[in-house]
Amino acid sequence: MKEDLLTLPLTSTPLLAVVYGVALVLAVLVAWPPRRGRRAADTAADPSPRRWWRRVLLAAVVGAALGALASWVLGDLLDVAGVPPTWVDRTWFSGVLAAVAVAVAALVRTSAAKRVVAGLGVVVFVTAGALAINRDAGAYPTLAEALGESTIAPLSWSESAAGSAPGALDPQLYASWTPPADMPAHGRYGTVHIPGTVSGFPARDAVVWLPPAALVADPPPLPVVVMMSGQPASPEAVVTAGGLVTTLEAYAAADHGLAPIAVVPDQLSADDHNPMCVDGALGNSATYVTTDVVDYVTSHYRVATGPRAWAIGGFSQGGTCSIQFGSARPDLFGSIVDVSGEVGPSLGSVEQTVADGFAGDRAAYDAAQPQAIMAAHAPYADTAAFFAVGGGDPTFGAAMAANSSAAEAAGMHVTRWVSPGTGHDWTTATRGFAVGIGDLYPRWGLSASALSPADPSTTPAATATPAASHGGS
Repeated sequence: MKEDLLTLPLTSTPLLAVVYGVALVLAVLVAWPPRRGRRAADTAADPSPRRWWRRVLLAAVVGAALGALASWVLGDLLDVAGVPPTWVDRTWFSGVLAAVAVAVAALVRTSAAKRVVAGLGVVVFVTAGALAINRDAGAYPTLAEALGESTIAPLSWSESAAGSAPGALDPQLYASWTPPADMPAHGRYGTVHIPGTVSGFPARDAVVWLPPAALVADPPPLPVVVMMSGQPASPEAVVTAGGLVTTLEAYAAADHGLAPIAVVPDQLSADDHNPMCVDGALGNSATYVTTDVVDYVTSHYRVATGPRAWAIGGFSQGGTCSIQFGSARPDLFGSIVDVSGEVGPSLGSVEQTVADGFAGDRAAYDAAQPQAIMAAHAPYADTAAFFAVGGGDPTFGAAMAANSSAAEAAGMHVTRWVSPGTGHDWTTATRGFAVGIGDLYPRWGLSASALSPADPSTTPAATATPAASHGGS
């Protein structure tokens, strides 16, 4: 029962249809004039229909205005989410507060039954609005994600290619590779604990996906893609909300089991914590990803060596981290997938970021900006940088334009891609990951040309096999 509730799909159309339908019925019942009782006491309690409709209309107008004001204050003025509200957010804010205001008005001088319906209506109206805004953002696909509960089991030791020595990247592996008889139809994924041995960083468990080609008795050295979530989020969000495993499974199915090994480390340490992918007072996040994570992956899986075989990517804050790490460490990462990243590491205002993240050292803050890093390391000999953003996301679109132009000027091979009709949300992340990773297939030697999620051969939602619930890595 608990498992069923935790996996409840919060963005599914049937669920939303039911909630919206209940909300609509309750809205009608709440707004409808109460029946006036025959007794004098009932008549005094229930207003006339004309007075009632005036009350409902006034409450709705006031509530809608308060909703519009709240979305502006919270989203634009205080920037609590880090991105401006979409028109969906603003519409639902106004609509929900209008409905709640009418429900509150229905609590005054009405029957007990009307008050019960109004109280239930408040709960359902808020729930409907929250589900609608969540679906627009694609933030929490399941109840487990919303509650911060893990639904991904550990990746057991026997399911990894532990102990295999790294090898050189084969630039034409797709031509020489013949899937052996023992290759499974699908990859496997699960959580692993990557300790902060050098950094001391208190990271949460990472998620690792191994393609079918990595699960054979003698796997070839495979490329690696390190992907990071936005903030607030956990590594699991890249799989559940960002569709990473689904994307890679589809690509592997279309390419004889070949795909990069995917690693999703925790560069945050907590949902509400942002160490900005630097080493500092908020944690040594940079050393964790570039040293501890790289060392762990290299020692545990059969991976290809050299920067051309390794890509770093992410969404939002994770996208910012990817351009930071990719531009600062071209010796490690030869490719970058920056989806909706910021111009640079930020905790809000420049003053707050310098004070809290860099101990008041403005020079350190300036040096940590991706454009400064790129200028210092230019020219780049062999770095490919893929930038993606939602078509309805002007804020992060401006960041993409600035950083991609700087990358181009620094000698990187730059690709820009815009997701049509999406904003700063996980739909953009899902699409951006798919297109960006597909573009890297020829560079990794996994195919002769780029793979695309729009191709019929890559669109089927191939199903990955989760790790068994026993054992750990």
